[in-house]
Amino acid sequence: MATKMIDIALTNHADATIASGDFTSVESTAQHQKQLILNNKGDFKQNPTLCVGAFEYFDDENIQELVRAISIEFTKDGMNVRSVALDQAGIINTNAYYP
Repeated sequence: MATKMIDIALTNHADATIASGDFTSVESTAQHQKQLILNNKGDFKQNPTLCVGAFEYFDDENIQELVRAISIEFTKDGMNVRSVALDQAGIINTNAYYP
């Protein structure tokens, strides 16, 4: 059974969500995955080698490098990765979870 990863809820602009004067918490696996994919290496001072930086792959001809980088970063973050794929529309589909 997958572990529920509980964290502070973030808005689409990565701001903390506050309700009734306190932070809102949610199951955050998808939130963590989004942050790992979109942020660049060096964005997090505590762990500068973390993240993929997906926008850096826009001009690459071998898109499989992006898929591989996502899989590696998810694994480094402690997730079990079953699949990472990019569909024809350019949407990244992941099946990864924290054990």
